[in-house]
Amino acid sequence: MPSSDLKFEIGHVLFMDIVGYSKLVIDEQTERTRKLNEITRNAPQFRLAEAEGTLVRLPTGDGIALIFRNHSEAPAQCALEISTALRAHPEIEIRMGIHSGPVNQTQDVNDRANIAGAGINLAQRVMDCGDAGHILVSKRVADDLDNYARWQPRLHDLGEAEVKHGVRVHLVNLFGDGFGNPELPGRFKQAEKVRTSSARRKRNWQLIGFTIVLAVLAAAGFWLRLRPPSRTPPVAISPAIPEKSIAVLPFENLSAEKDDAFFADGIQDDVLASLGRIKDLKVIGRASVMLYRGVAVAGKLREIGQALQVSHVLQGSVRRSLTRVVINVALIDTRNDNQVWSQHYDRTLVDTLSLQGELAIEIARELRATLTPVEKNAAEKKPTDNPEAYLAYLHGRENENRFFAKQPEYDAAEKFYQQAVDLDPEFALAHASLSGMVSFNHRREGKDKARAEAQTALRLQPELGEGHLAMADYFRRCEADFDQSLYELSLASAFLPNSPDVARATGRIHLSQRKWREALEDFERAARLDPDNAQLLHYDLALTYRDARNWSAALRARTRLSAVLEKQKIPDIGNVGRAIDEFYATSSVTPMRNSLNLIEADKETEPNDLNLIRYVVTMLERNYPAAEQALTRVPPEFLVRLEFPSKTTLQAMIQLARREPAERIAATLTPDLKKAQEEVAKTADDWDRHSSLGVLLALAGRKEDAIREGLRGAELANPRFKDPALANLAFIYARTDKADEAVKLLETLLTRPGLVNTTGIVSITLADLRLQPQWDPLRNNAQFKKLVAGPEPVTVY
Repeated sequence: MPSSDLKFEIGHVLFMDIVGYSKLVIDEQTERTRKLNEITRNAPQFRLAEAEGTLVRLPTGDGIALIFRNHSEAPAQCALEISTALRAHPEIEIRMGIHSGPVNQTQDVNDRANIAGAGINLAQRVMDCGDAGHILVSKRVADDLDNYARWQPRLHDLGEAEVKHGVRVHLVNLFGDGFGNPELPGRFKQAEKVRTSSARRKRNWQLIGFTIVLAVLAAAGFWLRLRPPSRTPPVAISPAIPEKSIAVLPFENLSAEKDDAFFADGIQDDVLASLGRIKDLKVIGRASVMLYRGVAVAGKLREIGQALQVSHVLQGSVRRSLTRVVINVALIDTRNDNQVWSQHYDRTLVDTLSLQGELAIEIARELRATLTPVEKNAAEKKPTDNPEAYLAYLHGRENENRFFAKQPEYDAAEKFYQQAVDLDPEFALAHASLSGMVSFNHRREGKDKARAEAQTALRLQPELGEGHLAMADYFRRCEADFDQSLYELSLASAFLPNSPDVARATGRIHLSQRKWREALEDFERAARLDPDNAQLLHYDLALTYRDARNWSAALRARTRLSAVLEKQKIPDIGNVGRAIDEFYATSSVTPMRNSLNLIEADKETEPNDLNLIRYVVTMLERNYPAAEQALTRVPPEFLVRLEFPSKTTLQAMIQLARREPAERIAATLTPDLKKAQEEVAKTADDWDRHSSLGVLLALAGRKEDAIREGLRGAELANPRFKDPALANLAFIYARTDKADEAVKLLETLLTRPGLVNTTGIVSITLADLRLQPQWDPLRNNAQFKKLVAGPEPVTVY
């Protein structure tokens, strides 16, 4: 083409090739190329761009070049999806390079479309600097991605590298949990060796110069100490609230029927969900904003903005009649209480079904947020055309989202979601919600339905983040397939960038994989999006920090939780969780006793809970008559529901602490021992059954049998459960005259996370070792005395 006719545009290029392709035999080359093509075509970002007509794909013999014309984030997201999918195919090793630059479309010798230009050439040079598994991006692309919070922790600067024709390119390594390669590329390792060698030659001269500098600094320091202190007070730096951030406060129900509150909540929730799909916004989660339901917020918007760390809030009201819906909304700047925008809508119920998308687009425009074509399409898509199906869906969501909902609410939610999909089989969001509810309620026995519903949701709407979240829940709950679940969650995160639910689900998988640091990062990310979510603060943050033995962080989460419960006017029952964490932090029973006293004075605690807490506290106080009295009032089925040790086992613990004869303890444990032995006979390769039987045998005084079962349990346990099995073995050793072996295990286990509660009997913390009666056989061991007298060991995770 004549140069005057060339039309350049910016292309966002993902270049990839198969490592070691030329060394493969032809059949292997063909099969790996075919599989790579298949995985690439199935990547959601690839499908989206192709549907929009913004993708050009080029085969390169041993790889593929993809040129996206929509936005700079697209190749990175596609690379993440491909890299994650390839974890199931370790035989296919690829490297990837990403760059944004000028490209132009040309025709090759066969008159087929081709792409040329510096953009694609440099993307290939970036790729050439990587090894198997690497996703390298140019600094230009990294700067674009760095504007998005979800990419920031995944970008790792490498510095400059020299590529073809002496060109130097600044590169960044893109990797995270489950994708990319964190290793330094070989090219950079070689450069590092050269730099190190050069640095050694300079070191002697540097040491001489350093000595001189030290002398100068010493003199300067003496002079600075003689100077009067500066009278300028230090400036307090507060975290900046993002400009493009919003909380959607609960909409006021103005309908004549007060039972229509679910409808007002549903409209608010849909607006929140539509805004949450926009990557360029920070949107606060539902649980945190629902704290302001029914609360007079006039004059408090600045305070709310600070509490939720948002620059804007959306307020609204809903009035519903038989045929019409009237909605009023206002966008308020929390920093100055100014009304930025307002709107009045008077519509039929059918027309209301598209309202949340319109509102999301209007609000994004007011906040100057950028919407990608995919986000705009998602916002404009109505969830359903059937108003009755929509109302059933809202009823289902109302039951599912009730504060600390119990099984009857979850059962009702499932029925309403089923009703919604029966009324409209094309209602993708309802299919996704039904899948999630079935996998939660039924797990194994309902897994086929859970999977089918999630698949239906994604067939109807491939870009539905809730569909990918439902599929992730299915793999986690029903199949325990954590890798596949993480893959689905990576897709859900792309479509739901503001979802605390996605972050929490990711954290729970990381917990299952014993990746404590990653789990805590996930839960903290969820807490930034949903800072006042009581369930998140309790079940995820506080308990995970407890398992990581980070008592101060656990107590901070408890403080936040208490404030949330106070806002909700929900009793904190003496804050038992805080008392337990204070016990672990201080090795003092006093916080537990104070908490119990508060509960007893409150008179509103459920009696079974109260008596179980009494048992725990009085055992720590070694008040065995009181412990026995409390235990007699606890129904056996209550302990089963809590997955606690049986009533007879807890009774044996009292007898053990009292040092009653072994035969009497064994008689108490007879039914538990019989049941445990039957379970071992049924499943001979189950580590937990062997290990639990070993604990019971140790309590019964059958030492050799206990050690045999404890060792068998530790031998069978996979890496995920090895530490709990060893904790049980430490307990068995302590009860079978093997104090030295017990202490050696305890010294190691005190540095491991996740051992605060293992079986309900064995808990490995310094406070437990110091105070729990079951460790009494070790009290005269010199190494044990040193262990419990020393400071808290550092937990490694």
